[in-house]
Amino acid sequence: MIKRIPACLPALLLVTGILHGQTVLNLGTGKIIGSVTGVTSANPNVSGLAAGISFDLTIAATSVATPVLTVANHADGIGVAGGSNNLEIDNLNNLIAADDQSLVFTISNVTGLSAAQSLRISGIGTRSVSTVERQYSISDGTTVSTGSFNTSPFAISVPNFASATITAVGPTSGTALNSRFIVNQLLLTVIGGGGGSTGGSANAVAKVTRSGVDAGGHPFLTFDSVAGESYEIQCSTDMVSWTPVATLSGNGGPLTYADEFTQAPGVPRVFHRARTVQTPNGNLANTTLSIQQSWAQQSGGYARTAVVQVPSGEGPHPVVILLHGNGGTGAGTIGALNPYLSTAIRVAPDGYLTSWNVDAETSKAPDVAFIRDLIALLKTYDNVDAGRISIFGNSNGAGMTNRLIIELDGAAFQNAGTQVSQMITKMHRDGSFWFNAAGTNEYNQTIVPAKRRRIIAIGGTADPTIPYTGGSGVGTTFMPAQESIYRFGQAMGETGPQTADAAGIPGTGTTGNGYSAPFVKYSYRGGQVVHYKLTGGDHGLRVGGSTVYADEARQIVAAFLLQ
Repeated sequence: MIKRIPACLPALLLVTGILHGQTVLNLGTGKIIGSVTGVTSANPNVSGLAAGISFDLTIAATSVATPVLTVANHADGIGVAGGSNNLEIDNLNNLIAADDQSLVFTISNVTGLSAAQSLRISGIGTRSVSTVERQYSISDGTTVSTGSFNTSPFAISVPNFASATITAVGPTSGTALNSRFIVNQLLLTVIGGGGGSTGGSANAVAKVTRSGVDAGGHPFLTFDSVAGESYEIQCSTDMVSWTPVATLSGNGGPLTYADEFTQAPGVPRVFHRARTVQTPNGNLANTTLSIQQSWAQQSGGYARTAVVQVPSGEGPHPVVILLHGNGGTGAGTIGALNPYLSTAIRVAPDGYLTSWNVDAETSKAPDVAFIRDLIALLKTYDNVDAGRISIFGNSNGAGMTNRLIIELDGAAFQNAGTQVSQMITKMHRDGSFWFNAAGTNEYNQTIVPAKRRRIIAIGGTADPTIPYTGGSGVGTTFMPAQESIYRFGQAMGETGPQTADAAGIPGTGTTGNGYSAPFVKYSYRGGQVVHYKLTGGDHGLRVGGSTVYADEARQIVAAFLLQ
């Protein structure tokens, strides 16, 4: 069995190229909160919506002849009509009237509407050279209403139910150019709840401003963001199962998601959506978080805990999850990178039986699932920057971090740091990465790790516990440290050869290249994946008994994670 975490075409309001078969264009998830754009004191139509409203919206294309949808190609970006940020959807062959498209707009998973509220849908018009009208119909599963529209967009209200379908039908005769449809951000607004009749854009947080293909042939997407919000990018090949691939932090301006690993037009039937990360739990404070789990050693259930320390200030703050070594605790590790993480939320979970389940440990706990669920919980807080989450592990905790780099999806965390433990040979062998889908440490199934992560690893050449050059230690077998980081570099997209040991770059001091002479740096992916060899460093990164370089290692790691 091979598990692949796919690299997908980045399209929120975009399908790049021609995708064969019945094609679905996904517009993501909308979100309305009390301060939605466009609401004034004279129009308090979204009052009382503190819990938020969400929905999924998709567009499917069908036609009489060939059910293929294309997005019109313009000089200012694929799918952008005349620079007006309209999405122009075209039929496969605009010279054959019989091939005209019908577009089916489906709203599903609507939550948060009160009985007095409905969603108002507008912004679907036509790009027509005549006055030929299009027809539409609306169905909630039992009731169907119909109407027509032409070059002026139509607007309809969808009452409070779980889903609705809107079908826009092109003409069956005449100039096929009339089958082009314009989607002007597909404005969805809330009606009712406060007496108003219009409202702001529910998908304003994901308004596409430009999309297309860059000079390297890679598809990209730029959309407006809200400062303090985070956006999870997901991809799918069947519109049923969605894989999170990235999380972006809103800055109040445009955000660009680009797929450097895909040439456009890319793999058929691959779609993207962007979802606003929901934060219903308010601000995170100093506390101890708890995740309930059960497994063979704790069949009756067990509370997994994590100590949390939050810096001052409103946030949102970056997060660093700190994983202790064998025999350690979260409380004893919360300050592992102090004082260099003063601006970050520090989260230090407890391994079961004071260890992490990597290979030969007493614990057989489902630790990958624990950290995955812990990250998901952290993302529900307003002051957590979901686009800047890092994981750092020391020794056994570094081994666990290696597992997480391999096994967690691309949206879970962005940066990883390991200290004094490279991968074990069970994790990477025969040219592949290995894991177990059930969460055990059997490493009997291949997996393709998520890309786009930044990774830093530090190891000492005189480590008596975990041999720097690979071999046996603590009941398992380790890869050489330099090969381990290179394999991670390859997983992140490195195409060059492994850097030879002698070709590493020695430090020249803080006034030189930023690190001291005993450190030697090996870099891949333009510095996105790096390894520091500490010559003479032991398992605590002491050199000759001195802790000076251990402290410098903390500075190096913290600066990398917070960059």
